[in-house]
Amino acid sequence: MMSGGHDEGSGTLLAVATMAVVIVAALALVAATQIVSGRARAVTAADAAALAAAVHTFPPAGGGVSPGKAAASMAQANAARLTVCRCPVDSTLRVRSVEVWVETWVQVVLLGEVAVAAASRAEYIP
Repeated sequence: MMSGGHDEGSGTLLAVATMAVVIVAALALVAATQIVSGRARAVTAADAAALAAAVHTFPPAGGGVSPGKAAASMAQANAARLTVCRCPVDSTLRVRSVEVWVETWVQVVLLGEVAVAAASRAEYIP
């Protein structure tokens, strides 16, 4: 009995296609992990920046560091850049909130550098 000539390479083709799918899925998983890791770093930087800014909303005698500068410094210490700081200075003893946004860049496989942003709020209770 003669075998059909069309079946001889189908196993190899299926193996190559399966490997291609596995490689693409692995690269997508690595990329997603890199983005999630970058997001976690951005959230940490935003939280730290908000806490740093909050304590500077009550002006000390003789001046001092502004909330925006404190937030920017803390964001930079966490490899991020402050993009927004809603940090009102108030010399009263009222409770107040600050809100900051930071941005960091993440190197992602196949995509290159990707911007990842995060926001955080903190409250200052004198």
